[in-house]
Amino acid sequence: MSNNKKTMAWWQPPQVMRSHDAKRVTWLELFFDLIFVVVISRLAHHLSLHPDSHTLGQFALLFIPVWWTWIGVVYYNERFETFDLSFRVFTFLQLLAVGAMAANVEEGLGHTQFGFALAYTFGRVLLAGMWLRAGWYNPAFRRITDTFTLGFGISALLWLLGAFLPGPPGLLLKGAGLVIDLATPLLNFRAESQHFDMELRKLPERFGLFVLIVLGESLTGVVNGLGDVAHADFQTLLRFGLSMLLGFGLWWIYFDSIGRREPQARPVTVFAWAYLHLPLVLGIVMLGAMTRYAVTVGMEAVPEGVRWMMAGGLALYFVSTALLEYTVDNDHVQERSFITPLRLATALLALLTPLLPLPVAGLVAVLVALLGFHMVLGLRAWYASEYVGRQDIH
Repeated sequence: MSNNKKTMAWWQPPQVMRSHDAKRVTWLELFFDLIFVVVISRLAHHLSLHPDSHTLGQFALLFIPVWWTWIGVVYYNERFETFDLSFRVFTFLQLLAVGAMAANVEEGLGHTQFGFALAYTFGRVLLAGMWLRAGWYNPAFRRITDTFTLGFGISALLWLLGAFLPGPPGLLLKGAGLVIDLATPLLNFRAESQHFDMELRKLPERFGLFVLIVLGESLTGVVNGLGDVAHADFQTLLRFGLSMLLGFGLWWIYFDSIGRREPQARPVTVFAWAYLHLPLVLGIVMLGAMTRYAVTVGMEAVPEGVRWMMAGGLALYFVSTALLEYTVDNDHVQERSFITPLRLATALLALLTPLLPLPVAGLVAVLVALLGFHMVLGLRAWYASEYVGRQDIH
């Protein structure tokens, strides 16, 4: 009997987590997030070297499975979690999968597609097995766990087959697998609301940390750009300061408007909140990948794609922010009927900025001004609200 108790202490069956259970992000979860710094950095680096529409399409297709790998593990831990050796073992195995994805991601649709596809397949098989194990020990939730197991298992099979088929047929199989991956959670809308607490434990903090990761990559691009300059003159330092301010503004608006507020406790809004983070972080990474040029070179040396990607990244960010604000609790600091049209209008203005006859420093200055307008609006609304001075608002 004592041996059985010892076994259960270090290898526990997964149990359903409730909103009142432990909400602190563990050190292991933070460590797991670090591997995504590597993946995103390599993706952004490849995009910065080839700033054109073709590479942008490849970047988006590769970023989605990377992001989906992260959110898959994070969401599983939100619903089923243990604090034992099994948690560490499965996290380490996922680390191996993501590490292999990182090693192959820059040419993940080219000459390293085989390695990237196998790494993603390994991650999907692991996650499907984790959901299968959760259903085995929690029969009351079998309908939900079986849906995840089957959907992710089919996706893994399609990615495995796609790895061995070069060209369009293989790409089609991987695309079909990715669509199944993205659609699988949506099949559990009703069952989730019946069996799980829709008030989340750790997801808001985990998503905020992921946004910080991609924001950190944007700052890395700025710093690397300054490091590439042989002699930093006033113009270079001005572009450096403006680019840093651009990243700071992205942080400001997200964590004032989205990051400090909980998603509404309904299945539709929780899933919309989660999925809308994809275009948001895509926009941030696009901006970060292009800021290196903003620091190092002038207008005459900047490819046209750089200008459009910077503008498109900011537009994607503002559209995502406007939609995300409808999925979080409304604290009435900024009325949606007022702020949403401004967010969307700013996205449109951002898309028009590449048409202006400006050097790259001027373009960055305009983008910073667009962000600054919303920063000032948010600041004024905050200090006019009932929340000013509150220490419990994060």
